[in-house]
Order: sequence, then C-alpha cells, then structure tokens
Amino acid sequence: MHEAQHYTLATIALYLSRIPSAVRWLQARQITSAGQLTLQHLQAAHGHFIARHDATSTVVGVLERFLRTRGTVPEGQPPSLSPVEQELQNFTSYLRTTRGLADKTIRNHRQWLRGFLKFLRFDRSPRSLQQLQLRQIETFLRQSARTNNRFSLQHEVATLRTFLRWRHAQGLLSRPLHLQIDTPRVYRGEQLPRALPWHQVQELLRYIDRSEPIGQRDFAMLYLAATYGLRSAELVQLTLDDIDWEERTLRIRQTKNKQPLQLPLTDEAATILISYLRKTCARSVHRHLFQRVNAPRGPLQPTAVREVLAHRIRQSGLDLTPCGGHVLRHSFAMRMVQQGVSFKSIGDALGHRHTESTSAYIRLDVESLRDAALPVPDTAPGQAPALISPSKLPRIRGARLSLHLPKCFRSWLGPSLKRYLDLKRSLGRVFRREGAVLAHWDNFVHCSYPRRCGVRAQMFAQWTNELAHLSPTGSRAHQRIVRNSLLFYARDHRNTFIPDPLTFPKPAPVLVPRLISEEEMARVLGAAQQLLPTAENPLRAETLRVGLILLFCCGLRLGELLRLKLSDIDMERAVLSIRLTKFHKSRLVPLSPSAAEELKGYLKTRKQMKLPTAPDAFLMWSQRRSPEVYGPGSLLSLWHQLCVSARVLTAQGHPPRLHDARHSCAVLVLHRWYAQGADVQAKLPYLAAYLGHVSPASTHYYLKLTPELRQAASERFHQLFAPLWASGGIA
Repeated sequence: MHEAQHYTLATIALYLSRIPSAVRWLQARQITSAGQLTLQHLQAAHGHFIARHDATSTVVGVLERFLRTRGTVPEGQPPSLSPVEQELQNFTSYLRTTRGLADKTIRNHRQWLRGFLKFLRFDRSPRSLQQLQLRQIETFLRQSARTNNRFSLQHEVATLRTFLRWRHAQGLLSRPLHLQIDTPRVYRGEQLPRALPWHQVQELLRYIDRSEPIGQRDFAMLYLAATYGLRSAELVQLTLDDIDWEERTLRIRQTKNKQPLQLPLTDEAATILISYLRKTCARSVHRHLFQRVNAPRGPLQPTAVREVLAHRIRQSGLDLTPCGGHVLRHSFAMRMVQQGVSFKSIGDALGHRHTESTSAYIRLDVESLRDAALPVPDTAPGQAPALISPSKLPRIRGARLSLHLPKCFRSWLGPSLKRYLDLKRSLGRVFRREGAVLAHWDNFVHCSYPRRCGVRAQMFAQWTNELAHLSPTGSRAHQRIVRNSLLFYARDHRNTFIPDPLTFPKPAPVLVPRLISEEEMARVLGAAQQLLPTAENPLRAETLRVGLILLFCCGLRLGELLRLKLSDIDMERAVLSIRLTKFHKSRLVPLSPSAAEELKGYLKTRKQMKLPTAPDAFLMWSQRRSPEVYGPGSLLSLWHQLCVSARVLTAQGHPPRLHDARHSCAVLVLHRWYAQGADVQAKLPYLAAYLGHVSPASTHYYLKLTPELRQAASERFHQLFAPLWASGGIA
C-alpha cells in the first residue's frame, strides 16, 4: 500500500489508529472473523460512518478498495432492494438496453427520478404510481422550481416524460401523462461566455511556482487548457500515448461529440511537457498525463481542473473571481477571434461542428463590436426645429381601451386559471401579458356567466366581440392565450370547448419600417433639447436626449433602455451591459466615442444636480413614477411630439414608431460598411451580436433594401466582376 499508492508513513499510522472503531462496529453486528467479512459489510460500515462525519469512513473506503482489488473478500449477499431502488433498477435497464444511453446520462436520469418517487412516497405505497394524477406532477414541479433553475427543471421534465412514456407503454398508466407535462423554455446562448483577457491568463501562469511537482503539473495542465482550449474532461483523459513526439501532434478524445481531434504540438508546448515529465518523480502504473500528487495515486477527475484553477487564482493574488475550467477555453477562443482568425479555423481547433457555436464568442469582442456603433448625429447650429405644444398635436392613433380589472380571479374558471399561471411562472415564464389577458377573460366570465356552465363556443365568441378595439394581430394573440388556458382546463374537464385557431383573425401584414436618416434624427435631438424641465425631472431634456441617442446609435429596444441601470454602464470601457432582455439573453453594447461623451456628460450633470446616482438607479430617471423610471407611454408620447416638431413623418403623416430607430441603426451601419469598403458578409455576425440576435438570419429582417444600399451593392459587384467581362470571361 505504501509503495503502490504513495501514502506517507504518518497517514498510514493515522489510518491504522482508526481501524479499531470499524472493527467494533462490525463486531456489534456479529462479524467476528475475517471469513465472515464481505464487501457489502464494508459498504454498510462506510455509509454508517460517513453519515456521522467520522474520519473512520475514509479508512473503511480505502480498505474496501484494497480488498476489492485483491479479490480476497467475497461481494456478499446484496441487501433486498426497496421499492424505489427496484423501480430505478428497472428504469436503468430500460435506458441502457432499449434507449442505449450512456452511463453518465443514466445516472442523471436516476437522480431526477429518485426525487420524484420519494415525493410520491413510493416506498410506502407502490400503487401510488398507478393512481398518479396530473396535479401531483404539477405540485412536484412547482416544489422543484424553488431550488432549481430553468435548465435543471428542463432535465427533470425530460426524465419524467421518459419514465411516464415507458410506464404508459407497459400499461401501468392508463393516461398518457407524458404528453401533458409542461416544460420550461430555455434559449440558446442566454448567458455571455465568460473569458479572461489574455494578459491575465499569462499573469496567472507566471504566478505558478514550478519548483515542486504539483506546481509543474498545475502549470502544464492550465497551459494546455489555455493554449489549446481543451475541455476539463478532455484534459484529464490525456495519456502518454496521445502524444506523438515524432509527428509533433496531440490526439484529443473529445467528450462532447465523441470525434477524435488531432492538434499540432507546438515547440513551446512540447518543451513544457518534457520539463514536466522529467521533473515529476512520480512512478505510476497509470498512463494518464495528469495524476493526483497525493495518495492514492491515479488519474484526476474533471472537477480537479476547476479546483486547481481556483487554488492558483487565490495564490496569485490577482483580482479574479473564482471561475470554472471552461473559462480558459473561452479565453483561447476570444484570443483567436481578436487576432482575426476565421470562425471555421477556430471551430476546427475547438472541435465545434457548426460555425454558429464559434460565433457566440464575438459577443465578448468589444472593440470589434464597437465598429457597429453609430456616432451621434450633429445638429447644425440654429437649425433646431420649433417645439410644438402637446395640445396642438394631431390625433395620430386612437386610444386603447383601458380596463381596471380586479387583481384576483373571481369566476368559476378562476382556480384553473390561477393553477395555470402558477405552473407556468414556476417553470420560468413571466406571463405578465398573459396574466392581464386571462384577467380580462375571467372578468367577462364572472359578469356574463356567473354560474358554472362549462365553456361553450357562444361564450368564447361573445368575449372576442370585446376585442374589437384591437388590431387583428393583437386580437389573435389574446385569443391564443385564452385557448392555451382552455387546453390546460380541458385536462380535467374533457367536454371543454377548444377554439379552432383557423377561426382566429389573420395577423396584420408586417409594418414596413420608416427608416430615419441621420439628418432627421439630428432634428429630433435638437427638438428634444428644447423640452422644459419639470418638478419631477429637472433634467427632462437631457434625459430624453441621451435615451434617444442610445436607441438610435446602439439599436437598443425600448424595454432595454427603460431597464438600463447605472450599474450596467461601464464608462471606463464605454460599454453597456444589457441583461436578460428578449429571450433571456444578455449582451455587451459598446458605445461610439461621441455617444460615450454624451452619456458621460449627462451622468456628470446628473451628479451635479444631486439626482439619484446609486448603482440601482435607472438611467431614464423620472420621479413621476414608482419605480423612478420613464414609463413607455410617456416616452412614446414625447417621441410623437418631437417627430411632429422635427417634421419626421411617414407618407401618411404619422410619426414613425420608436422601434424604427432600431431598424434605422442596422441599415445605417450597413451603409457605413459599404462606404468603407468592408467585407459586409463577414461583418454581419458582428451586427447580429450587437443587436442581440441569435444569428445573422434574424438580422436580415432589419436590413431593408434602400436605394442607397442598392447602389452601394451594385457598385461593389461592378468593381469585383466587371474586369472579368472586359477580358472576355474567366479564362
């Protein structure tokens, strides 16, 4: 044991001093000789001591591994399985033989299912599964939502659906409950990848003391993670056989897509590995490149990379928050992006199948993204338009019907509606608009059908008549929301009327954006400067001006602007942090130099006026509302006034939508890139990342073909291909 596992004599002495405690526990259970001992007895002893946080459990575990390796002690008769464990064993057999899942995936499924079976008290009542009701599943998911995020809940729901589908196919469940379980909605790329600047990675590596074997190991391991972008599991799986010294290659067994990857072994990496292997005195039967330094010797686990990185960050004294080992992979990708390496080459080095997986890293390339930021339009001196009084504004749009509805459901549908909303919100949905629509539906049922009578087609038709003030698109959305709630209600009431979506109003055609030029936006900003201060907001003109600049120059959505807080503004880097916006996405929005100066001047004036400057204060501050932020209605009304004053109107004489400023930003950025002679197709992923889109395909919706764009594209095409025609063809 001392020679094979490299335990020190002090550790061996400590372990020997703990053995009498384990022997007394075994003797109390009538195990008095070595011939009676089994591995099952040792496992039971290990479970007993570890539950009491007794160090004897470590000794019992080591003893069990030693005897299992030698094969001198029998396994013993396995204990009888509890109903929960028997069900898990049957489910495991199904997942392995029928579904062909990997062992790690099966372990995760077992973990989730064990919690559900314990919730049902399956050990006490095995027939509880046959009597399972949908409400029990909903209660379990709401309970799980208190301690799990949406990503974990999605895995839990997937396990429940798989298990219930299997049991329904076997005939144990009479209803297909697996088809009626709601799941959380998650979106690709919700969180920003976390990466360290390359100079901090280099500093961290320099701080590692390589005079000891453990320092040599940690340096070599973190160096490979940072310079090759390896995943933690790939790193600890490296063996001496994966290094081809003659061909100078490194073979990576990718854990995610199971595809082999050959990477070049650089001179620097080879030198570091040779130094590590020569100076490390460990002699081990294992071929793994990175092993535990302390006993027992053996290969590292993937979690060790995170522990090593956290330990080295603490020792370095650098101002870095603790992070996982994957941050070095992100740092490697970011370094290559900033050096101008193509996405295809980066994806090949990282082992990505699609370039979209690699393009996610451009969201951190602040300086490249800044190229998509527009400068602030200049207002010519003395050309600011006269501000029109709000009382003289023409009526552009009809007022929407405002309803003052009760805060709680009152109809006989109320309990089902409340259950529906509670379940959806526990799964991560906000459902603010859905809650208002269902409150309107509940109020209609309470007033028109106070007695329980079941949902009928006539009832739904009468309610839709109250939506006449809405556009076809809005009416369709309201009807779809109520239909979804009725589908939920029909799970317990089979004869419920379900509206046919084909009878809903057709959505209105998509409005063509009214693009705003830089000259027109300059006039709007000039008009904004003439707004008079109010008691609620002494900086009314300045606040509105800086808000419109961010909408136009950065392409922000209205909601993103209104939720922007001072803590989200990094004036040192001139970057805005947009958090959890549409589809739960977060992104970085760098400012152009002129926009950064405008924002800096506004914040300085705000501080001089002793207005709120706390980190949680809103940028669009106004004391008129609680919380102290502009309401969307107030901002739209001011935008209406400014556009009419600046004569920025559509062909029908209406002011453009505020969202048209976002469309205009995208098109103007494209204009500028054409004028600069840039490769526009290569730039589109940066514009998509700047606007917060999943892919450039979403950005194409914003790129309307204007006459200027058509002319620029034609000139670019002529410059590239006209010489071919002039010479008579390609040959």
